[in-house]
Amino acid sequence: MKKISYNRTLLVSVVIISAFVAMLNQTILAVAQPAIMKSFSVSVSDVNWLSTGYSLIGGILIPISAWMAEKFNTKKLVSTALTIFLIGTAVSFISMNFLTLLAGRLIQAIGAGILSGLSMTILFSVFDKSESGKPTMALGIVFGLSPAIGPTLGGYIVDHIGWHWVFGITAPIIAITLIMSLLFMADVVSHKYTKLDILSVILSTLGFGALLYGISEISNNKLDMDTIAPIVIGLILIIGWIWRQLTIEDPMIELRIFSVKNFTLASIIGAIAQISMVAVEFILPLYLQNVRDLNAMQCGLSLLPGAIVMFLLAPISGSLVDKNKGRQAIIFGITIMSLSTLLLSFISLDTPIWEIITLYALRNVGLAFAMMPAGTMAMNSLPKQLVSHGSAGNNGTRQIGAAIGTASLISIMQNVATNSSPAAAEEKINSVKFATGMHLALIHGAQASLWVATGIGILGIIIAFMLKNTDDKKILN
Repeated sequence: MKKISYNRTLLVSVVIISAFVAMLNQTILAVAQPAIMKSFSVSVSDVNWLSTGYSLIGGILIPISAWMAEKFNTKKLVSTALTIFLIGTAVSFISMNFLTLLAGRLIQAIGAGILSGLSMTILFSVFDKSESGKPTMALGIVFGLSPAIGPTLGGYIVDHIGWHWVFGITAPIIAITLIMSLLFMADVVSHKYTKLDILSVILSTLGFGALLYGISEISNNKLDMDTIAPIVIGLILIIGWIWRQLTIEDPMIELRIFSVKNFTLASIIGAIAQISMVAVEFILPLYLQNVRDLNAMQCGLSLLPGAIVMFLLAPISGSLVDKNKGRQAIIFGITIMSLSTLLLSFISLDTPIWEIITLYALRNVGLAFAMMPAGTMAMNSLPKQLVSHGSAGNNGTRQIGAAIGTASLISIMQNVATNSSPAAAEEKINSVKFATGMHLALIHGAQASLWVATGIGILGIIIAFMLKNTDDKKILN
């Protein structure tokens, strides 16, 4: 590959800001979801598609981004992804109905999915392996800063301007980043010609899409053929996609990277941490606003201390891998995350708000020590020539796992809440008792979902003990 002249600091800035605005777009939306439900008269499971659909599209596109990174000019690819992201943001901003808003979110997801798949690939292409802690520390700042800003900023916007402006506020940032990409981005990823296997794209898109659709629909229907059929079809198509990747000459993603034990274990831990993060950040705003009657701004401020904690600790946790203490950091982090999730599952009608704030902050301590080291250890376990596939595999596992896991947890919450709800006729008899019953039903649903999330976290603890601090040193052919 021909030597390319570029300013690494400015190039990395483009990558970091792109990752930041993509994550801010998620965290800023969390506190706006109750307002969107009210504005468009949609259910919890419907509004959840704004998050799960976003994650799913991103997850599907991440494997394709491995092929894109090897085939296309890095600068043009980043600029195109930012342009798509900006278009989706504009559509969401002007949306006058829920379907238009969802369409905008899915367009955003296309751009964000490509950017997410490229971020690690670009960073690990411009940093040597001896500096592997630097890119993940940089992304760790993103993972900490966007949750610190998002909920509070989103709450202020919802209360004072209107939820549409959660998209209006991010559009200028995306536009500025797009201009920066045109000026400072360079073609830094090594290229090789490979043909995109269309059948693989079809199998992955339909497979993961059908699976998530079926899981999400469980929250609206009882477990019947309308929900079982998409899940079964999705699983069959995913199996077909896996078989296809293992048998064709140029797979969409080299799945043999998952034969490296440390990579697989670290990727699964990253997915578990992502499930916990997304699920709790969906459940808590609903509880705080719908049950405890906090406004969006107050809700955002309640989440702010936890986000600040994550912002401060993320760079520290990322550096622990360089000190050969990644395994210990992850065990500590996933344990704290699981314990705090368990304690959150005991929320009630009168749980002190300070207790919610404290437990959320404690949970973010765990997330900070679990997510960043897991990402670094996954990438460090692979040879450099497989960085693009490793980035795609790690991010894809995290994104798709989070989409499916979150949809499952929200389905559990919605089903339990529905089954616990008082009969509609009671509203006419005693409206106060009916309202209390609805609040209790939502709490029961949230508790059930958090119990399952705790169980998933315990699985993560077991997996974390199987990690090794040293690289597997296994070169894949």
